[in-house]
Amino acid sequence: MYIDKDSWGKYSINDLSERELFLLREALRVYVQLNLGRIHPMDNVAILSFDHQFNSITRNGKEKQQKMELPGR
Repeated sequence: MYIDKDSWGKYSINDLSERELFLLREALRVYVQLNLGRIHPMDNVAILSFDHQFNSITRNGKEKQQKMELPGR
């Protein structure tokens, strides 16, 4: 797994295994639960974007190849 930042300042997470995806999602779930109401709006957008893409990947059976774009700060 690696995190890439392109020339426009956008971050993307690449080459995640299924286990890494589930671990990252679980970590985000715990973070959101502990910080309910105290999450920066940009972090909220990034978390929702990741969750949407995670659900899309797991529903379609695609993994590793889809690039996950995270909004830049």
